[in-house]
Amino acid sequence: MLQPLVVGLGRSGSGLHLNTLVRLARRTAATGDPLVALPAVGCDPGAVDLPLRMPGEVTAVTTLEQALRYVDPATAVVHVCTPPRLRYDLLAELAGHGFRRMIVEKPLAASADELDALIRLRQEAGLDLVAVAHWITSRLAGRLRRMVGGGRLGSLRRITVDQHKPRFLRSLATDGHPSALDVEIPHSLALALDLAGPAELRAARCWDLRCEDRGLPRLGGAHVELEHRSGVVTLLRSDLGAPVRQRRVVCEFEGGTATAHFPLSEDDDHAQLVIAPFNRGTAAPPAGVLEADGVPGIGHHVFRDDALTDFLDGAYRGFASGAAGAGNFPLASATARLLCAAREHCAVTPRARAGSR
Repeated sequence: MLQPLVVGLGRSGSGLHLNTLVRLARRTAATGDPLVALPAVGCDPGAVDLPLRMPGEVTAVTTLEQALRYVDPATAVVHVCTPPRLRYDLLAELAGHGFRRMIVEKPLAASADELDALIRLRQEAGLDLVAVAHWITSRLAGRLRRMVGGGRLGSLRRITVDQHKPRFLRSLATDGHPSALDVEIPHSLALALDLAGPAELRAARCWDLRCEDRGLPRLGGAHVELEHRSGVVTLLRSDLGAPVRQRRVVCEFEGGTATAHFPLSEDDDHAQLVIAPFNRGTAAPPAGVLEADGVPGIGHHVFRDDALTDFLDGAYRGFASGAAGAGNFPLASATARLLCAAREHCAVTPRARAGSR
């Protein structure tokens, strides 16, 4: 079994990673195939003030030196959940202490230079590094991939992703993300590259988040447009001042559409997929049925999709076999490089008015 060390106990580290790891440890232990060794160790300068509600399953420390009293680098998996601008120095420090297995929150780096440095560090230190990409490994994404590859509705032509949510409180309380490009866009960007292949940036813009008499530059939302070498065009939209939450991916094919709805939060782990042909006369199996080759049939599919738990399960099993990050890292690097290009584009482009979508 491998023991988790979660560095950075903000929303991602404490609210998502630690809770999911404890759930995964319980689940695998109950099946007689234990995977995660508890207690997990959470490390953050403010850990003494954090309300961790898992006594016996999580140990909180405030420094990496303290963490080393509870974890052995040879049998640990480090979850790096600090803001992007703090990533490289922390990864280098962890590597210096002998840690080799690492799961890094998105995006990998805050600049192209940092990304290049991280790639060199990974090679020189022999890091088995996995970027968080649970959208890609979700059951919903798997069904979309089968639709793209199966050709049942013809060739894929366009992808539109909407990731909207009200994010006023977190944006006002923290400064970990310099722009809306770093919040939701990395998930959808990686999914677009996975479904449609390599792409070039066509356009990117951000706008300010307005709350009463205060404005936060470039945190109101973002649009990113891509042109893939395959001919597919992608539009990514994220409004962080929206009144409602939405995680929707629309794939437009020559002969119809696939509208995918990812679970909105940890409150519910069900995904939905609606397949609609342009030719309404197309014969269809009963709604929600997968056809013989695993391609979703026409209709409305609803199914469980606990993507983060399944992602961490796969990552830990990959670490145990010694090759967890081999397939994940190239896509994560390509995603980070496109994000860097989008940041550079936004830096020289006038910001849109607050609330512009």
